[in-house]
Amino acid sequence: QGSRRAGPRGVRRDTDAKPAAGGGAMHADDASKGDRRRVAASLMEDRGHGAARQTSQTSQEGAPFLQRLDEFFHVTARGSTLTTEIRSGCIAWMTMSYIMVVNPVILSAASTDGNPLPSESVMTATALAAAFGSLAVGLVGDAPLGLMPGMGLNAYFVFGLCKAFHLSWQEALSCCFASGAVLLALALLGVCDFIVSVVLSEHLKKAITVAIGVFQALIGFQVMGLVVASPATLVTLGDLSWSNHWLYLALAGFLMISAVLVMGKIPGAMLIGIWLMAIASWVVGLADPPSAVVSMPRFDSAFVMSFAAWTEGGNPLVAMLVGTAVLLFVALFDLAGVQYGLMGMAGLLRQDTVPRSTSIFASSGLATMVGAVFGTSPVIIANESSAGIVEGAKTGLMAVVVAALFLLSAFIGPLLSAVPHVATAVPLVLIGAFMMAPVRGIDWDNLRVAIPSFITVTVVPFTYSIHVGILAGILVDMFLAVFAPRAEKARSPLQTPLKTEPKITPRPSVFSPHTSRVGSKNSKVEDARRLLGALQDGAVSLDDDIPSYVEVTGSEAAREDVLRRAIEAYLEGNQ
Repeated sequence: QGSRRAGPRGVRRDTDAKPAAGGGAMHADDASKGDRRRVAASLMEDRGHGAARQTSQTSQEGAPFLQRLDEFFHVTARGSTLTTEIRSGCIAWMTMSYIMVVNPVILSAASTDGNPLPSESVMTATALAAAFGSLAVGLVGDAPLGLMPGMGLNAYFVFGLCKAFHLSWQEALSCCFASGAVLLALALLGVCDFIVSVVLSEHLKKAITVAIGVFQALIGFQVMGLVVASPATLVTLGDLSWSNHWLYLALAGFLMISAVLVMGKIPGAMLIGIWLMAIASWVVGLADPPSAVVSMPRFDSAFVMSFAAWTEGGNPLVAMLVGTAVLLFVALFDLAGVQYGLMGMAGLLRQDTVPRSTSIFASSGLATMVGAVFGTSPVIIANESSAGIVEGAKTGLMAVVVAALFLLSAFIGPLLSAVPHVATAVPLVLIGAFMMAPVRGIDWDNLRVAIPSFITVTVVPFTYSIHVGILAGILVDMFLAVFAPRAEKARSPLQTPLKTEPKITPRPSVFSPHTSRVGSKNSKVEDARRLLGALQDGAVSLDDDIPSYVEVTGSEAAREDVLRRAIEAYLEGNQ
């Protein structure tokens, strides 16, 4: 009796079986060959599964932290990678890092005789506030947004609270703390979400994104020296003489980064461009290289805010209340518009709303309170976060990277101070181009939509203020909604008739209207129509005969898709 043993996956084979005589021998030999093929395939499959399991197990043992990081931030689920998020965070931080130099310069103007506000301490407070806010929005909001003390709010801190209301900078810090606390409460109560969903209409949300892009480009052109102030025309073209070395360094960086972005072959083009421009400025002597890299942070402005004016009553109390209200509403509308624009830019909107917007508002409120404790102005979303989003960021991991780098910034102030502003201005201009996309979603032929959208887009850059432009657009939008309700369908007198392309529904019975074409082309068109109709109905596969002039390669699904698109393009071109 022949011995039997089981093969892989339950395949049994007889090791001593004798082939039958005659025709039976032929069938037995074929069966044996078939068994051998099945066994070999089974062995290869087992080895493949084993190798996959071994690789997976090795990966899990070697990088459990990276896997948990990916799962926590949903990096792979959102179509990103850990490398992309980290690189994007570095780029966003580089474009945001100018605040480490600019904010201390502005806030130190609040100093008075006998009551100085040291710029070194403000630099530390700026770094810590930005780090805390970015960390909070990354961990809680899981959004690719960087937070930092806002430009405009810092100017109001100095010229509104300290100069106009005659408050000390310690008292002004208490206004910042109070505005952050109220913002946090409103966020937790859902008031902020109500404002975003009800007060901001869909066309205004799109207009805000476009306005921010134009505003950033204007700032970039101004820092580059391409656009300068003019007493006659408000702004004018800058000095184009060859002696303006900064402008030509910026233009060279702009062209270099643009070319790399268009080719799309080098990740981190903006970050590379920033450092190349900085190094070039040091080498040719346009800027002084850093005298040091590391310095210890200072905390002279920390834990010194004063609430004394809140208890005095009279004019000081009114000043504190008005100042707090202004800081609150400026931050609120700025946050509402910017987060919608940037999250839409990242493709993270859900049913045209910002997911976890409560966490984003709350993060800003908490960061403002922390910033006030350490000695800086309110913290909002940085428009420069768009640099990281353009690089591909889609998760809060980018924000966490920004937070870590800002924390490091508290110790590398000399290095950051040596990076010229021109180097970080160029990406702002390029990012403006990316933020133009929502303009196509605004119905410019509908005056009810076009007028408030236009006001928003133009007022933001012309007043150099995001919140002023947002507020202007909201007021005009509300006015038209109340006093011109019938204008909802009002059309622009310059409207051009929309051109609609006829839709082609390929079927075997449909013939081309161009009957003058010769028979060979008509035959190919009809073949293409029949094949496309069969593909759409699922009645044909690539195993069937296809016209010889259609070439497809790749996997089955890919080939079918390429074939379908090729036929559609062919039919469209032969109508």
